[in-house]
Amino acid sequence: MKTIQLSECHICTIPVKTCLLITVKMVLLIWLSVFLVLTCNGQRVNKYEHYLDDPAVKLFREYLQIDTSKAENIQTGLDFWIHQANDVGLPYAVYSPAGKPIFVATLEGSDPSLPSIMLNSHMDVVTVDASEWKYPPFAAYMDENGDIYARGAQDTKDIAIQYLEAIKRLKNDNVTLPRTLHITIMTDEESGSAQGMRVFVNTTEFKTLNVGFALDEGQTTPGDTILASFVDKRAWSICFTIRGVGGHGSLMPDGTAMDNFHTFLNTVYDYRDTQKAILKSVANSTVGAAAYTSININIVKGGLAKNVIATEIKAIMDMRLATDANPKDIETMINSWLRAAGNNNSVTYLRHDTESGITSVDSTNPFWVSMQSTLSGMGIRLEPVVKAAMSDATYLRNKGIPTLGFATKTKTIPRLHAKDEYQNVETFLRGIDIYTEVLKGLANVPSS
Repeated sequence: MKTIQLSECHICTIPVKTCLLITVKMVLLIWLSVFLVLTCNGQRVNKYEHYLDDPAVKLFREYLQIDTSKAENIQTGLDFWIHQANDVGLPYAVYSPAGKPIFVATLEGSDPSLPSIMLNSHMDVVTVDASEWKYPPFAAYMDENGDIYARGAQDTKDIAIQYLEAIKRLKNDNVTLPRTLHITIMTDEESGSAQGMRVFVNTTEFKTLNVGFALDEGQTTPGDTILASFVDKRAWSICFTIRGVGGHGSLMPDGTAMDNFHTFLNTVYDYRDTQKAILKSVANSTVGAAAYTSININIVKGGLAKNVIATEIKAIMDMRLATDANPKDIETMINSWLRAAGNNNSVTYLRHDTESGITSVDSTNPFWVSMQSTLSGMGIRLEPVVKAAMSDATYLRNKGIPTLGFATKTKTIPRLHAKDEYQNVETFLRGIDIYTEVLKGLANVPSS
């Protein structure tokens, strides 16, 4: 029988106390690392998270969470404003000159005989495709950067809350304002104002407001300078109907509606290209938008069935006229587009604004002077611009009321009518500070 000899096995031994000490140190290091990571991340989140408890931010988010892209929710928005007026102690009225409600809340000045200051905005917002958004578009979610995402965050639920919060401050501080301030909330701006400001300015109720100057929605800008629009481009919405021969889907006849529509598109886009070239040449000018007419075909409809050649194509065009464009000349051009595409075509104007008043932005306008002085004192630059779109300010200017499109959304990527519309919480709150001082100055402009 063989004997197997095992060689000695040497094991390095560590005293128990030393082993425990090392283990404790390792555990402490791990916990310290976890703590530092959580603290660093927490600082980033908590830098903005406390703003969620700010009453103004709460109000802003509550307003954004009302989906006023849907007509059935307009009443909810109206109830929201009635509650705010009651809460602040502002007398209010609701008018419906053409079916849709218009809300007016008033802070009466010490001299009601002076022409008042109107602070206008609209609660209706354009529709959304929620699948395109990074967050639900009516959740008013605030991310780790302090950006609040919602439809209306830029256009224009922000300024309404900023008006209100500024008035709260002035009221709470017992600031004497000679001129009366009116907060006006429209519910029909996005669809063309046919049941809103367009008709409201012609009513007795509007005249009793005695408006001498107005602020309306302004521009979002990635820069530091606040932009004030003094004229809007005239908006046209045009429905073209292009017709042609029909037949079985297996045929290829000449002169189909789609053939004629192709000709129509080519003609339109030849003109659009000339305007786009002008746009590029004035891209760095704050008044460059005045120089070109924008054209976009945003809706195309046609066809009855997949195997039937369409006899009719409808296209809806959005057009914003250059400030020096003659409406008659534009109409003549539009008619030439139709003739080029056949003899059986037609056009319907869904919106056809031919006038857009201009507000002076020089020393002749005491309200402009007041705003410049106030903002300069705050270290903020104010620059006049031409608004590429059209707002309710147009109807006020057309009545001879000096009106500026004004907003405090600087250092912000413009996303009006686009996905992921947002506003940073600190930008929003800074806006309240700015409006408080601006309104104080405007309400103290002496009578001319």
